[in-house]
Amino acid sequence: MKNKLLLETPNLKVNLFVLFFSFLTLGLAQNKSRWCGDIEGFEFTNGHESVHIDNSGTYEISELPDEFYLNANIDGYSQSLRYKVQNLDTGQVYQIIENVLPYTFPAGGNTWNLGTGTYKVTANLYRRNRARGRTCDRDIITFTITESEECLTDAGTLTATETQVCSTGEATISAHPNGDAFVPEGFSTLFVLTRGEGLVIEQVGPSPEFTVTGGGDYTIHTFVYPTGLDLSIVQLGITTGFDVNGLLIQGGGELCASLDVAGAPVHITNPDAGTLTADEGNVTLEGGSATISATPNGDANQPEGYSTLFVLTQGEGLVILQVSGTPEFTVTEAGDYTIHTLVYPTGLDLSIVQLGVTTGFDVNGLLVQGGGHLCAALDVPGAPIHVEEEEECTAFSGTLYSNHPIQCLDGGVATIYAEIADQPVIPQGFSQIFVLTNAFNLTILNVSNTPQFDVTNVGFYRIHSLVYNPNTLDLSIVQFGVTTAFDVLPLLQQDGGDICASLEVRAPVSLVLPRFFCKIFSNVFRSNKSSNPDVEIVNNLINQFDSYDSFEKSMLGELTETSVYPNPVRSNLNIKTKLLEDETINYSIIDLQGRLLKRGVITTLSNGTHQLDMSNLNNGTYIVQLNSEFRNFTTKVQVF
Repeated sequence: MKNKLLLETPNLKVNLFVLFFSFLTLGLAQNKSRWCGDIEGFEFTNGHESVHIDNSGTYEISELPDEFYLNANIDGYSQSLRYKVQNLDTGQVYQIIENVLPYTFPAGGNTWNLGTGTYKVTANLYRRNRARGRTCDRDIITFTITESEECLTDAGTLTATETQVCSTGEATISAHPNGDAFVPEGFSTLFVLTRGEGLVIEQVGPSPEFTVTGGGDYTIHTFVYPTGLDLSIVQLGITTGFDVNGLLIQGGGELCASLDVAGAPVHITNPDAGTLTADEGNVTLEGGSATISATPNGDANQPEGYSTLFVLTQGEGLVILQVSGTPEFTVTEAGDYTIHTLVYPTGLDLSIVQLGVTTGFDVNGLLVQGGGHLCAALDVPGAPIHVEEEEECTAFSGTLYSNHPIQCLDGGVATIYAEIADQPVIPQGFSQIFVLTNAFNLTILNVSNTPQFDVTNVGFYRIHSLVYNPNTLDLSIVQFGVTTAFDVLPLLQQDGGDICASLEVRAPVSLVLPRFFCKIFSNVFRSNKSSNPDVEIVNNLINQFDSYDSFEKSMLGELTETSVYPNPVRSNLNIKTKLLEDETINYSIIDLQGRLLKRGVITTLSNGTHQLDMSNLNNGTYIVQLNSEFRNFTTKVQVF
């Protein structure tokens, strides 16, 4: 018989404990977040900058924060986190436990030290320290860290073929690569020429060789750049090497390219003698010597450390005769001379030049421009000047005279003329003309091929003879009514000038009178009985007066001299005067109160007088006035 199994009723306390524990476990399981935290995600951070990590994301190491580490973002309560980091490329595994927030890898917020690669991170979050007890949360993430894309271009370096170049015009400068450049696939090479310390870009080319025309400091650079890059941003003469370098990664920019900023420097010294223009191409010896000179045309260049000297050579062989600091020399013999400019290094020993022996060609042969080695410049063509022997000036104006120096205006015109007294000497190539001037100040009024002039104004005139060479005396300088014979005379050799010409200064004088003077002129002036009284009269007058106006005033005063008598008068008042041709004199008698008592005209004289009847006037004082075109006369007369 099987023993009977007896079932006993459990203890009530035990049953209640089991029931309470079951409810508690269920409630806590449903509210886990209340007592243990969650892993919300991961980030790369250095405590200041952060980059969120996406699962399966790829990150360039250069784009991550400096000195970054891996950090788990936790929400809620926890006391530790276990990291398992596996490098999927190598299989290597790294594990750490972080017991203090923040939970970082490497521990303690140290910098990431695993380098680049693909990593799988498994993170377990614990409520208790040292990763003990139950896991609160677990997260797995994969990411890849790559190296930054490298710019491997390298312009390398250049070495100048010549670092010092002498140029007297165009110069070719060049450099050669030193073989240390790197040009990746898809890249090209260009060579750049810059000028000055500012590296202003002057030229670009496919080879490191350039032709320049100016002196100064140049640099040849190598530029390695992506093929097809738009280079239109470079403006020659404006854009600098520094501008370009600033666009490149090596200069802080973003473009993967390489510029050899230091480049190959070349200094060009460019002395230039320029050119000269002779002040006179033909010069004549005077008194056994002549001064010849030239003027620089402003196209020379004297670099720093250089000096300028002027050289005088003679003949086709350019034999050096003199040197000077100015382009002016004195020579004592006729011949062909040339003045040259020499620009040379200051301090150069010039003792090799033997005056009268060394030639300009000898000097030029020492210079770079002439195939030598000396960096200097000589203006070989220079300024040529021909010096002629001094010739005696044989030109002679001759002399003139006038048999009829006094003429009167007739119809507003008078003709004055002179005749030849002494024959002129007119050398070959010379001409003779006649010059009309004011007799007192010799102002030039007109010129003529004959010694005869029509004038329309009264006055004293002179007619001069002038013998001159039209090639040496330019009469266009004469302004009629302005230029005087005294202005022209100093230009002529006869008065110490340089021009061979002859002017008759003391020319004969002619006098042109108004018509009314002419009929009475003889009565006044022609009292002597000489063979040619008019010549004597004119010569006396020109010595007596300083202008025609003063002469006319004196003459009118004499011709119109007037007097009245008797005074006091009882009946007839005599007026003694002279009537000029066609002159009408108006007379007036006025009392002291200004009342006109009588008036009339005087057209004729009887024995040089005219009588006025004063008998019908009361006793007293009266004013007698005489007026005409030529005179004004006023006097007081007493009637009794």
